Amino acid sequence: MANANAIPMVPEAQAQERWKLVVQYGFVSVLSVFFLYITFLMYAKGEMLFAGVMLIFTCAFAFVFTSDRAYVWRYIFPSLVGVSFFILLPIMYTLGLTFTNKSNLHLLAYSQAENYFLQQTYIAEGSTSFGLTIYEDGDMFRLGLESNDGSLYLSSKALPLDNTEKMVVSLNQILSEPTLEEAERKAIITYRQPLADIELELPDGTMLAKSKLREYSEMYPLWLERSNGVLENQETGVVVTANHETGFFEKEDGEYVSPGFQVNIGLDNYIRVVTDSDMLKPFISIFTWTIFFSLFSVAATFMIGITLASFVQWEPIKGRGIYQLLLILPYSVPGFILMLIFKALFNQNFGQINHALDVLFQFQVAWDTDITMSKTKILLVNLYLGYPYMFILCLGMLQSIPKDLYEASSLEGANPLVNFFKITLPLIIKPLLPLLIASFAFNFNNFVLIQLLTKGQPLMLASNPPAGGTDLLVNYSYRLAFLGDTQDYALGATISTFIFVMIGIMAVFYLKALKVEIGNQK
Repeated sequence: MANANAIPMVPEAQAQERWKLVVQYGFVSVLSVFFLYITFLMYAKGEMLFAGVMLIFTCAFAFVFTSDRAYVWRYIFPSLVGVSFFILLPIMYTLGLTFTNKSNLHLLAYSQAENYFLQQTYIAEGSTSFGLTIYEDGDMFRLGLESNDGSLYLSSKALPLDNTEKMVVSLNQILSEPTLEEAERKAIITYRQPLADIELELPDGTMLAKSKLREYSEMYPLWLERSNGVLENQETGVVVTANHETGFFEKEDGEYVSPGFQVNIGLDNYIRVVTDSDMLKPFISIFTWTIFFSLFSVAATFMIGITLASFVQWEPIKGRGIYQLLLILPYSVPGFILMLIFKALFNQNFGQINHALDVLFQFQVAWDTDITMSKTKILLVNLYLGYPYMFILCLGMLQSIPKDLYEASSLEGANPLVNFFKITLPLIIKPLLPLLIASFAFNFNNFVLIQLLTKGQPLMLASNPPAGGTDLLVNYSYRLAFLGDTQDYALGATISTFIFVMIGIMAVFYLKALKVEIGNQK
């Protein structure tokens, strides 16, 4: 009877398995088609690198979720994709930038820069002109032109004349005056800006642009290509040649015309950082300040945190819970709010700190204009922001130390200072070591503190490009890439590679410290 009952279940299980496969393959197929569509769009836009990465991802996705041999990879595939797209790809892109001259002067590829010049037009003296008339067509308008020989043209569609971007409107030739009512003469003045952004195209393909208040004139190409990489200006006769070393089209005297184009420059950015005295000195100063800031912040906050944690753990003290609450309270306030509050308190002219110093001691501190005092301000503020974190960590670590050790030590006549250095510190330093390294890495890239408190000011003298006296490496990289007259993305990326190296070294130390701690626990 049992076997008889089991026979009908086999087809049902097989049917469920088939439906499961249909849903699985259907879902994977739909997503794969979508990813291929995105790949095609990237390829059509000329983004070959991103199209190739997307194609590899699509193939890997389809294989992992359809092949039984790759079944175990389905669990880690999303993580691998996340790491690849949000960590590896940005790092590779940043490293790639360091070998180029990309900046706000060199945003385009060579072909794009050349096309930019070739698409420019101008209105030559003596070019054919057409009188302009505006006709009302309901709530919109049509543009009418009349040539010198009496030929009439009318725009093929009605226009609202509220455009804010350039547009091209085709014209149709007409045999007689249109039956539409002519707009008031002041309409040309009212809509002069939208009309200036409208180019008209005659039936034979000739392009017209607004040349006077009531006239459109024939347009001519401003630049003509004489040979590969050589362009001639038809209006002035100037000849420019593409220089693939500087990334500019240059005149015979070396003067360049914008826009430039991207070129590969090899290790020039790295060489500039370590050889150009105007950049090497600020870089060394900023690098040294970054290391000192990170080390001091970690060491000082740890010492304050462990001291306060040991203090509130002392049993004879009354109201220890209240002290703990007050010491942790700064940690509950958003950091950026505290930074802005301290920025106001340390204001050189109107801050309360300078006001109190002036009343009590008759002097004020140049918190904003002196580099040393600005750095002191940063260290003090970061000390206040960072000690609650260390206090909480040390408070938890102290709970795990057996009290028997302190009782045995007291029997030997040890004082609290000996207990701290012989018992407390050795027992908590190893478990805290990974967290101290992580705190160092955080302070090494503490962009927000510098940006909100000083914005890197004051600037260093004789630095080219400009460097902030209180900049960390990450702020210096941001300044090079996004601030100033020449936003040098490639140079900013070059500074970022030094940050990558330092963070990588810290990651190695962190993993080793973590491995040691896990080994001690075993």
